[in-house]
Amino acid sequence: MKVKYLLVIILLALFSCEDEQQIKKEVLQNNIMSNNIDFVEYCWNNKDLAKLKAISTEGLIRNLNGIKVASSQKEMEANMKVYFNGFPNLKVTLNNTYVKNNMLFIYWTFEGTNTGVFGETPATGKKVKVSGFSIVHFNENGKMIQEDIYFNELEFLQQLGYILNPPNVE
Repeated sequence: MKVKYLLVIILLALFSCEDEQQIKKEVLQNNIMSNNIDFVEYCWNNKDLAKLKAISTEGLIRNLNGIKVASSQKEMEANMKVYFNGFPNLKVTLNNTYVKNNMLFIYWTFEGTNTGVFGETPATGKKVKVSGFSIVHFNENGKMIQEDIYFNELEFLQQLGYILNPPNVE
């Protein structure tokens, strides 16, 4: 009889731990989705960089097509300002998102008109529309720790009017 009670207690403990882990996982996924929406809507589309501090860690890393362009919140802000200056009317649209563990996978579209200095290049007045894919990593509190962005940079530059010349092979 005591064995049956012990078995029931063990089973209840196991199921309650699994339920607790599932609840924590769902809370984390909700935080991830919420912070991602805030990142796109507030930080990118509304250019509210103060929100970035609330939804990311100080050591936030940003990789663009495999190249590290930011390794802190300050550097991330500076990188984003390059796009804000070059494309004052920029808009990022989330096309599809998927959360798995502490990662968010995003298919997005960037649109804007180059009416300001972009990096060190003068405005072209040209419109761009390019889609890309991001993998965003989050810590256990649902704050962004890393963003890996992939898009066709050549397509982006060609829409701005740049051309690709063949190499001189002499």
